[in-house]
Amino acid sequence: MALQHVDGHARRVVLPEALARFSTDITHVQRSRLRAMTYVALGVDTLMILSSMLVGFVFRGTGKYPFAAAAAILVVWLGMLAVRRSYDSERIGVGSEEFKNVITATIASFALFASVGFVLEITDGRRFLIGTFAAGLFLLPLGRRLMRVWVFERRRAGHLMRRTLVIGEGRSLKELKVRLSFDPRTGFQVVESMPGPSAGPRGIDGWLDQVEQAIVDQDVDAVAISQTSSITSEVIRRLSWRLEGPNVALLVAPALGDATGPRLNIRPAAGLPLLHLDEPRLTGPQALLKRGTDILVSGLGLLLISPLLLLIALAIRITSPGRALFIQDRVGQAGEVYRLVKFRSMYEGSEQIRTDTLGSLAGDPESYRTDPRVTPLGRFLRRWSLDELPQLWNVLMGEMSLVGPRPMLVEELPLLGTTDHRRHLTKPGMTGLWQVAGRKEVMWNERMQMDLRYVENWSPALDLVILAKTVKAVATGRGAH
Repeated sequence: MALQHVDGHARRVVLPEALARFSTDITHVQRSRLRAMTYVALGVDTLMILSSMLVGFVFRGTGKYPFAAAAAILVVWLGMLAVRRSYDSERIGVGSEEFKNVITATIASFALFASVGFVLEITDGRRFLIGTFAAGLFLLPLGRRLMRVWVFERRRAGHLMRRTLVIGEGRSLKELKVRLSFDPRTGFQVVESMPGPSAGPRGIDGWLDQVEQAIVDQDVDAVAISQTSSITSEVIRRLSWRLEGPNVALLVAPALGDATGPRLNIRPAAGLPLLHLDEPRLTGPQALLKRGTDILVSGLGLLLISPLLLLIALAIRITSPGRALFIQDRVGQAGEVYRLVKFRSMYEGSEQIRTDTLGSLAGDPESYRTDPRVTPLGRFLRRWSLDELPQLWNVLMGEMSLVGPRPMLVEELPLLGTTDHRRHLTKPGMTGLWQVAGRKEVMWNERMQMDLRYVENWSPALDLVILAKTVKAVATGRGAH
Protein backbone atom coordinates (compact mmCIF):
# COMPACT_ATOMS: atom_id res chain seq x y z
CA MET A 1 0.00 0.00 0.00
CA ALA A 2 1.37 3.42 -0.93
CA LEU A 3 1.93 5.81 1.93
CA GLN A 4 1.09 8.80 -0.23
CA HIS A 5 -2.31 9.79 -1.51
CA VAL A 6 -3.48 12.53 -3.90
CA ASP A 7 -5.64 15.42 -2.74
CA GLY A 8 -8.39 15.53 -5.36
CA HIS A 9 -9.06 19.28 -5.07
CA ALA A 10 -5.52 20.62 -5.19
CA ARG A 11 -4.07 17.65 -7.15
CA ARG A 12 -1.06 17.42 -4.83
CA VAL A 13 0.62 14.64 -2.92
CA VAL A 14 -0.31 14.63 0.79
CA LEU A 15 1.93 12.72 3.19
CA PRO A 16 0.84 11.11 6.46
CA GLU A 17 1.53 13.19 9.58
CA ALA A 18 4.29 10.81 10.66
CA LEU A 19 6.23 11.79 7.51
CA ALA A 20 5.60 15.51 7.89
CA ARG A 21 9.30 16.32 7.72
CA PHE A 22 9.29 15.36 4.02
CA SER A 23 6.33 17.53 3.16
CA THR A 24 7.02 20.20 0.56
CA ASP A 25 4.33 22.40 2.13
CA ILE A 26 6.38 23.04 5.25
CA THR A 27 8.58 26.11 5.18
CA HIS A 28 11.99 25.49 6.69
CA VAL A 29 12.71 28.48 8.86
CA GLN A 30 16.14 30.04 8.33
CA ARG A 31 17.85 30.17 11.73
CA SER A 32 20.68 32.49 10.71
CA ARG A 33 20.74 34.19 14.10
CA LEU A 34 21.45 30.85 15.78
CA ARG A 35 23.72 29.44 13.08
CA ALA A 36 26.06 32.34 13.79
CA MET A 37 27.11 30.54 16.98
CA THR A 38 28.07 27.48 14.94
CA TYR A 39 30.25 29.49 12.60
CA VAL A 40 31.92 31.36 15.45
CA ALA A 41 32.55 28.08 17.31
CA LEU A 42 34.11 26.57 14.19
CA GLY A 43 36.35 29.60 13.77
CA VAL A 44 37.38 29.63 17.43
CA ASP A 45 38.20 25.91 17.43
CA THR A 46 40.23 26.25 14.22
CA LEU A 47 42.23 29.11 15.71
CA MET A 48 42.88 27.16 18.91
CA ILE A 49 43.91 24.02 17.01
CA LEU A 50 46.35 26.03 14.91
CA SER A 51 47.72 27.62 18.08
CA SER A 52 48.10 24.14 19.59
CA MET A 53 50.05 23.04 16.53
CA LEU A 54 52.32 26.04 16.93
CA VAL A 55 53.05 24.85 20.46
CA GLY A 56 53.67 21.38 19.02
CA PHE A 57 56.19 22.79 16.53
CA VAL A 58 58.02 24.59 19.36
CA PHE A 59 57.98 21.44 21.50
CA ARG A 60 59.34 19.43 18.56
CA GLY A 61 62.40 21.64 18.30
CA THR A 62 64.64 21.26 15.27
CA GLY A 63 63.90 19.16 12.23
CA LYS A 64 61.50 19.12 9.33
CA TYR A 65 58.05 20.42 10.21
CA PRO A 66 55.29 17.81 9.53
CA PHE A 67 52.91 20.12 7.63
CA ALA A 68 51.07 17.20 6.00
CA ALA A 69 50.42 15.65 9.41
CA ALA A 70 49.31 19.05 10.71
CA ALA A 71 46.72 19.36 7.94
CA ALA A 72 45.43 15.86 8.68
CA ILE A 73 45.25 16.63 12.40
CA LEU A 74 43.23 19.79 11.74
CA VAL A 75 40.69 17.97 9.58
CA VAL A 76 40.33 14.96 11.88
CA TRP A 77 40.21 17.10 15.03
CA LEU A 78 37.43 19.28 13.64
CA GLY A 79 35.66 16.13 12.45
CA MET A 80 35.81 14.63 15.95
CA LEU A 81 34.40 17.84 17.38
CA ALA A 82 31.56 17.71 14.87
CA VAL A 83 30.85 14.06 15.73
CA ARG A 84 30.61 15.07 19.39
CA ARG A 85 28.02 17.68 18.32
CA SER A 86 30.23 20.53 19.40
CA TYR A 87 28.76 22.70 16.63
CA ASP A 88 25.14 22.10 17.53
CA SER A 89 23.75 25.57 18.27
CA GLU A 90 21.54 24.08 20.99
CA ARG A 91 24.63 22.91 22.91
CA ILE A 92 26.87 25.95 22.52
CA GLY A 93 26.99 28.06 25.67
CA VAL A 94 24.97 25.54 27.70
CA GLY A 95 26.20 23.69 30.79
CA SER A 96 29.41 21.74 31.25
CA GLU A 97 28.60 19.22 28.50
CA GLU A 98 30.09 21.57 25.91
CA PHE A 99 33.51 21.45 27.57
CA LYS A 100 33.23 17.70 28.09
CA ASN A 101 32.58 17.20 24.36
CA VAL A 102 35.59 19.34 23.42
CA ILE A 103 37.89 17.45 25.76
CA THR A 104 36.69 13.98 24.72
CA ALA A 105 37.05 14.93 21.02
CA THR A 106 40.61 16.07 21.70
CA ILE A 107 41.49 12.85 23.53
CA ALA A 108 39.88 10.73 20.79
CA SER A 109 41.85 12.57 18.08
CA PHE A 110 45.11 12.07 19.96
CA ALA A 111 44.34 8.38 20.49
CA LEU A 112 43.62 7.93 16.78
CA PHE A 113 46.87 9.53 15.60
CA ALA A 114 48.91 7.83 18.31
CA SER A 115 47.49 4.45 17.24
CA VAL A 116 48.23 5.12 13.57
CA GLY A 117 51.78 6.18 14.46
CA PHE A 118 52.27 3.03 16.54
CA VAL A 119 50.96 0.70 13.81
CA LEU A 120 53.00 2.37 11.08
CA GLU A 121 56.02 2.71 13.41
CA ILE A 122 56.24 6.46 12.89
CA THR A 123 58.51 7.94 15.56
CA ASP A 124 59.61 11.22 14.00
CA GLY A 125 56.56 13.30 15.02
CA ARG A 126 55.93 12.06 18.54
CA ARG A 127 57.06 15.24 20.25
CA PHE A 128 54.96 17.33 17.86
CA LEU A 129 51.90 15.15 18.50
CA ILE A 130 52.26 15.22 22.28
CA GLY A 131 52.88 18.97 22.38
CA THR A 132 49.95 19.71 20.08
CA PHE A 133 47.31 17.74 21.94
CA ALA A 134 48.62 18.69 25.39
CA ALA A 135 48.20 22.34 24.39
CA GLY A 136 44.82 21.55 22.86
CA LEU A 137 43.48 20.16 26.14
CA PHE A 138 44.00 23.65 27.56
CA LEU A 139 43.43 25.95 24.58
CA LEU A 140 40.20 24.50 23.18
CA PRO A 141 38.26 24.70 26.47
CA LEU A 142 39.73 28.19 26.93
CA GLY A 143 38.47 29.17 23.50
CA ARG A 144 34.99 27.86 24.29
CA ARG A 145 35.03 29.75 27.58
CA LEU A 146 35.91 33.01 25.81
CA MET A 147 33.22 32.31 23.25
CA ARG A 148 30.71 31.69 26.03
CA VAL A 149 31.48 35.15 27.41
CA TRP A 150 30.72 36.57 23.96
CA VAL A 151 27.50 34.56 23.67
CA PHE A 152 26.33 35.69 27.12
CA GLU A 153 26.99 39.33 26.29
CA ARG A 154 25.02 39.01 23.05
CA ARG A 155 22.13 37.36 24.84
CA ARG A 156 22.03 40.04 27.51
CA ALA A 157 21.58 42.48 24.62
CA GLY A 158 18.69 40.39 23.26
CA HIS A 159 20.52 38.59 20.47
CA LEU A 160 21.14 34.88 19.78
CA MET A 161 17.92 34.05 21.63
CA ARG A 162 15.62 31.11 20.93
CA ARG A 163 12.14 32.46 20.40
CA THR A 164 10.12 30.03 22.48
CA LEU A 165 6.48 28.97 22.53
CA VAL A 166 5.46 27.65 25.96
CA ILE A 167 2.60 25.16 26.25
CA GLY A 168 0.94 24.28 29.54
CA GLU A 169 -1.68 25.26 32.06
CA GLY A 170 -1.97 26.93 35.44
CA ARG A 171 0.94 26.93 37.86
CA SER A 172 3.15 24.63 35.78
CA LEU A 173 2.87 27.00 32.79
CA LYS A 174 3.72 30.04 34.92
CA GLU A 175 6.68 28.29 36.55
CA LEU A 176 8.09 27.17 33.21
CA LYS A 177 7.80 30.68 31.77
CA VAL A 178 9.56 32.14 34.81
CA ARG A 179 12.41 29.63 34.66
CA LEU A 180 12.98 30.13 30.94
CA SER A 181 12.92 33.92 31.26
CA PHE A 182 14.85 34.26 34.54
CA ASP A 183 18.36 34.35 33.09
CA PRO A 184 18.86 35.59 29.49
CA ARG A 185 22.18 33.71 29.36
CA THR A 186 20.24 30.46 28.92
CA GLY A 187 19.12 31.79 25.54
CA PHE A 188 15.34 31.46 25.76
CA GLN A 189 12.92 34.27 24.95
CA VAL A 190 9.28 33.41 25.64
CA VAL A 191 7.24 35.02 22.86
CA GLU A 192 3.96 33.12 23.15
CA SER A 193 2.09 30.70 25.41
CA MET A 194 -0.94 28.52 24.90
CA PRO A 195 -2.81 25.71 26.68
CA GLY A 196 -2.76 22.05 25.75
CA PRO A 197 -5.37 20.42 23.50
CA SER A 198 -9.00 20.46 24.56
CA ALA A 199 -11.79 18.00 23.94
CA GLY A 200 -13.24 20.13 21.14
CA PRO A 201 -14.63 18.92 17.82
CA ARG A 202 -11.22 18.76 16.14
CA GLY A 203 -9.33 17.65 19.25
CA ILE A 204 -5.61 17.14 18.81
CA ASP A 205 -5.66 17.83 15.08
CA GLY A 206 -7.06 21.34 15.52
CA TRP A 207 -4.68 22.06 18.36
CA LEU A 208 -1.65 20.97 16.32
CA ASP A 209 -2.74 23.32 13.54
CA GLN A 210 -2.90 26.15 16.09
CA VAL A 211 0.60 25.34 17.29
CA GLU A 212 1.92 25.36 13.73
CA GLN A 213 0.28 28.71 13.08
CA ALA A 214 1.76 30.18 16.26
CA ILE A 215 5.20 28.95 15.19
CA VAL A 216 4.87 30.73 11.85
CA ASP A 217 3.37 33.93 13.29
CA GLN A 218 5.97 34.29 16.06
CA ASP A 219 8.96 32.87 14.15
CA VAL A 220 9.45 30.29 16.89
CA ASP A 221 12.74 28.38 17.34
CA ALA A 222 11.67 26.13 20.24
CA VAL A 223 8.51 24.75 21.82
CA ALA A 224 8.62 24.07 25.58
CA ILE A 225 5.95 21.84 27.10
CA SER A 226 5.02 21.71 30.76
CA GLN A 227 3.45 18.33 31.46
CA THR A 228 -0.22 18.52 32.41
CA SER A 229 -3.19 16.17 32.23
CA SER A 230 -3.93 17.26 28.64
CA ILE A 231 -0.33 16.69 27.46
CA THR A 232 -0.21 12.94 26.96
CA SER A 233 2.52 10.86 25.35
CA GLU A 234 0.41 10.74 22.17
CA VAL A 235 0.21 14.54 22.07
CA ILE A 236 3.99 14.87 22.51
CA ARG A 237 4.63 12.24 19.83
CA ARG A 238 2.42 13.88 17.23
CA LEU A 239 3.71 17.35 18.05
CA SER A 240 7.29 16.13 17.59
CA TRP A 241 6.35 14.93 14.10
CA ARG A 242 4.99 18.32 13.18
CA LEU A 243 8.10 20.10 14.48
CA GLU A 244 10.52 17.97 12.47
CA GLY A 245 9.58 19.78 9.26
CA PRO A 246 10.34 23.37 10.29
CA ASN A 247 13.18 22.03 12.49
CA VAL A 248 11.88 23.54 15.73
CA ALA A 249 13.36 22.21 18.98
CA LEU A 250 10.95 20.44 21.34
CA LEU A 251 11.61 20.74 25.08
CA VAL A 252 9.60 18.72 27.60
CA ALA A 253 9.86 19.80 31.23
CA PRO A 254 9.69 16.61 33.33
CA ALA A 255 7.53 16.49 36.41
CA LEU A 256 10.58 15.54 38.52
CA GLY A 257 11.35 18.87 40.16
CA ASP A 258 15.08 19.44 40.62
CA ALA A 259 15.95 15.73 40.53
CA THR A 260 18.17 15.84 37.46
CA GLY A 261 21.82 15.54 36.60
CA PRO A 262 23.77 12.56 37.95
CA ARG A 263 20.78 11.14 39.89
CA LEU A 264 18.64 10.62 36.79
CA ASN A 265 19.50 7.61 34.64
CA ILE A 266 17.77 5.66 31.90
CA ARG A 267 17.86 1.91 32.52
CA PRO A 268 15.96 -0.81 30.71
CA ALA A 269 13.46 -2.66 32.88
CA ALA A 270 10.53 -4.87 31.91
CA GLY A 271 11.33 -4.12 28.29
CA LEU A 272 10.95 -0.36 28.83
CA PRO A 273 13.55 2.45 28.99
CA LEU A 274 12.58 3.60 32.48
CA LEU A 275 13.92 6.65 34.32
CA HIS A 276 15.64 5.62 37.56
CA LEU A 277 16.09 8.20 40.30
CA ASP A 278 19.11 7.31 42.45
CA GLU A 279 19.70 8.45 46.00
CA PRO A 280 21.83 11.60 46.40
CA ARG A 281 25.50 10.68 45.99
CA LEU A 282 26.62 11.72 49.45
CA THR A 283 28.28 8.49 50.59
CA GLY A 284 30.82 5.99 49.33
CA PRO A 285 34.05 6.62 47.39
CA GLN A 286 32.93 10.01 46.07
CA ALA A 287 32.22 11.26 49.59
CA LEU A 288 35.65 10.01 50.69
CA LEU A 289 37.18 11.91 47.77
CA LYS A 290 35.33 15.05 48.84
CA ARG A 291 36.51 14.71 52.44
CA GLY A 292 40.09 13.98 51.38
CA THR A 293 40.09 17.10 49.19
CA ASP A 294 38.72 19.17 52.07
CA ILE A 295 41.49 18.00 54.42
CA LEU A 296 44.26 18.56 51.88
CA VAL A 297 43.15 22.02 50.72
CA SER A 298 42.19 23.36 54.16
CA GLY A 299 45.37 22.07 55.79
CA LEU A 300 47.67 23.52 53.14
CA GLY A 301 45.59 26.69 52.99
CA LEU A 302 45.88 27.39 56.71
CA LEU A 303 49.62 26.76 56.57
CA LEU A 304 50.27 28.98 53.56
CA ILE A 305 48.06 31.93 54.52
CA SER A 306 48.81 31.97 58.25
CA PRO A 307 50.81 35.26 57.97
CA LEU A 308 47.83 36.87 56.22
CA LEU A 309 45.47 35.63 58.92
CA LEU A 310 47.66 37.18 61.62
CA LEU A 311 47.78 40.53 59.79
CA ILE A 312 43.98 40.62 59.38
CA ALA A 313 43.45 39.76 63.06
CA LEU A 314 45.83 42.54 64.09
CA ALA A 315 44.09 45.07 61.81
CA ILE A 316 40.69 44.20 63.28
CA ARG A 317 41.92 44.69 66.86
CA ILE A 318 43.47 48.07 65.96
CA THR A 319 40.54 49.53 63.99
CA SER A 320 37.64 48.62 66.32
CA PRO A 321 37.26 47.41 69.91
CA GLY A 322 36.51 43.74 70.42
CA ARG A 323 37.80 40.31 69.51
CA ALA A 324 39.37 39.58 66.12
CA LEU A 325 37.43 36.34 65.68
CA PHE A 326 33.68 36.02 65.63
CA ILE A 327 32.35 32.62 66.77
CA GLN A 328 28.71 31.76 66.21
CA ASP A 329 26.44 28.71 66.41
CA ARG A 330 25.46 27.42 62.96
CA VAL A 331 23.47 24.43 61.74
CA GLY A 332 25.57 21.69 60.19
CA GLN A 333 25.04 18.27 58.66
CA ALA A 334 21.99 16.38 59.97
CA GLY A 335 20.95 19.49 61.91
CA GLU A 336 23.90 19.30 64.31
CA VAL A 337 24.94 22.66 65.73
CA TYR A 338 28.63 23.59 65.51
CA ARG A 339 30.75 26.67 66.22
CA LEU A 340 31.59 28.60 63.04
CA VAL A 341 34.74 30.73 63.09
CA LYS A 342 35.22 33.86 61.00
CA PHE A 343 36.85 37.26 61.27
CA ARG A 344 34.71 39.89 62.97
CA SER A 345 33.46 42.34 60.32
CA MET A 346 30.84 44.10 62.51
CA TYR A 347 30.92 46.18 65.64
CA GLU A 348 30.94 44.15 68.85
CA GLY A 349 27.45 42.97 69.86
CA SER A 350 25.88 43.59 66.43
CA GLU A 351 24.35 40.10 66.25
CA GLN A 352 21.94 41.07 69.03
CA ILE A 353 20.23 43.71 66.83
CA ARG A 354 20.16 41.64 63.62
CA THR A 355 16.37 41.54 63.27
CA ASP A 356 15.96 45.22 64.16
CA THR A 357 18.48 46.19 61.50
CA LEU A 358 17.49 43.84 58.66
CA GLY A 359 13.75 43.89 59.31
CA SER A 360 13.47 40.08 59.27
CA LEU A 361 15.59 37.01 59.80
CA ALA A 362 15.89 36.41 56.06
CA GLY A 363 16.57 40.05 55.26
CA ASP A 364 16.63 41.45 51.71
CA PRO A 365 19.48 42.46 49.38
CA GLU A 366 19.10 46.18 50.03
CA SER A 367 19.17 45.80 53.83
CA TYR A 368 22.47 43.94 53.58
CA ARG A 369 23.87 46.62 51.27
CA THR A 370 23.20 49.40 53.81
CA ASP A 371 23.83 47.42 57.01
CA PRO A 372 25.21 49.98 59.52
CA ARG A 373 26.63 47.27 61.77
CA VAL A 374 29.53 46.57 59.40
CA THR A 375 32.82 48.32 60.19
CA PRO A 376 34.83 50.09 57.45
CA LEU A 377 37.48 47.36 57.60
CA GLY A 378 34.70 44.78 57.69
CA ARG A 379 33.34 46.06 54.37
CA PHE A 380 36.78 45.57 52.83
CA LEU A 381 37.07 42.07 54.28
CA ARG A 382 33.60 41.14 53.02
CA ARG A 383 34.29 42.62 49.58
CA TRP A 384 37.16 40.15 49.12
CA SER A 385 35.63 37.36 51.29
CA LEU A 386 38.64 37.55 53.60
CA ASP A 387 36.37 37.34 56.66
CA GLU A 388 35.53 33.75 55.63
CA LEU A 389 39.11 32.45 55.66
CA PRO A 390 39.08 31.15 59.28
CA GLN A 391 36.37 28.72 58.22
CA LEU A 392 39.16 26.63 56.75
CA TRP A 393 39.58 25.46 60.37
CA ASN A 394 35.95 24.27 60.39
CA VAL A 395 36.65 22.42 57.13
CA LEU A 396 39.76 20.77 58.55
CA MET A 397 37.80 19.67 61.64
CA GLY A 398 35.12 18.07 59.47
CA GLU A 399 32.32 20.47 60.47
CA MET A 400 32.20 22.09 57.04
CA SER A 401 33.26 21.41 53.47
CA LEU A 402 34.87 23.64 50.86
CA VAL A 403 31.65 23.49 48.81
CA GLY A 404 28.11 23.02 50.07
CA PRO A 405 25.01 24.90 51.20
CA ARG A 406 25.95 27.95 53.23
CA PRO A 407 25.60 27.34 57.01
CA MET A 408 22.38 28.67 58.54
CA LEU A 409 21.83 30.46 61.81
CA VAL A 410 19.99 28.43 64.44
CA GLU A 411 17.26 31.08 64.63
CA GLU A 412 16.70 30.76 60.86
CA LEU A 413 15.50 27.15 61.14
CA PRO A 414 11.80 28.14 61.59
CA LEU A 415 11.96 29.76 58.13
CA LEU A 416 12.55 26.38 56.46
CA GLY A 417 9.79 24.35 54.90
CA THR A 418 9.67 20.58 55.12
CA THR A 419 11.59 20.12 51.87
CA ASP A 420 14.16 22.79 52.73
CA HIS A 421 15.59 20.67 55.55
CA ARG A 422 17.15 18.36 52.94
CA ARG A 423 19.84 21.00 52.53
CA HIS A 424 21.32 19.54 55.72
CA LEU A 425 21.95 16.14 54.12
CA THR A 426 25.49 17.31 53.48
CA LYS A 427 27.98 19.50 55.32
CA PRO A 428 27.67 23.26 54.90
CA GLY A 429 30.28 24.84 52.67
CA MET A 430 32.52 27.87 52.52
CA THR A 431 31.07 28.51 49.09
CA GLY A 432 28.01 27.23 47.26
CA LEU A 433 25.64 27.75 44.37
CA TRP A 434 23.96 30.88 45.63
CA GLN A 435 27.31 32.29 46.71
CA VAL A 436 28.52 32.28 43.11
CA ALA A 437 25.12 33.45 41.83
CA GLY A 438 25.17 36.77 43.67
CA ARG A 439 25.57 36.07 47.39
CA LYS A 440 23.41 38.51 49.39
CA GLU A 441 21.65 39.73 46.24
CA VAL A 442 19.95 36.32 45.88
CA MET A 443 16.51 36.24 47.49
CA TRP A 444 15.80 33.77 50.30
CA ASN A 445 13.56 31.40 48.30
CA GLU A 446 16.09 31.24 45.49
CA ARG A 447 18.86 30.44 47.97
CA MET A 448 16.86 27.49 49.29
CA GLN A 449 16.20 26.21 45.76
CA MET A 450 19.89 26.43 44.87
CA ASP A 451 20.93 24.65 48.07
CA LEU A 452 18.45 21.84 47.41
CA ARG A 453 19.61 21.59 43.80
CA TYR A 454 23.19 21.18 45.01
CA VAL A 455 22.31 18.45 47.53
CA GLU A 456 20.15 16.50 45.09
CA ASN A 457 22.66 16.67 42.24
CA TRP A 458 26.01 16.73 44.00
CA SER A 459 29.06 15.43 42.17
CA PRO A 460 32.82 16.12 42.29
CA ALA A 461 32.55 17.85 38.91
CA LEU A 462 29.89 20.21 40.30
CA ASP A 463 32.22 21.11 43.19
CA LEU A 464 34.99 21.96 40.73
CA VAL A 465 32.66 24.19 38.72
CA ILE A 466 31.51 26.04 41.85
CA LEU A 467 35.10 26.53 43.06
CA ALA A 468 36.07 27.94 39.66
CA LYS A 469 33.08 30.31 39.68
CA THR A 470 33.92 31.37 43.24
CA VAL A 471 37.13 32.96 41.97
CA LYS A 472 35.09 35.06 39.55
CA ALA A 473 32.51 35.92 42.21
CA VAL A 474 35.21 37.17 44.58
CA ALA A 475 36.92 39.15 41.80
CA THR A 476 33.71 40.92 40.76
CA GLY A 477 32.47 41.43 44.32
CA ARG A 478 28.82 41.02 43.33
CA GLY A 479 26.61 40.73 46.40
CA ALA A 480 29.52 41.05 48.84
CA HIS A 481 27.83 43.33 51.37
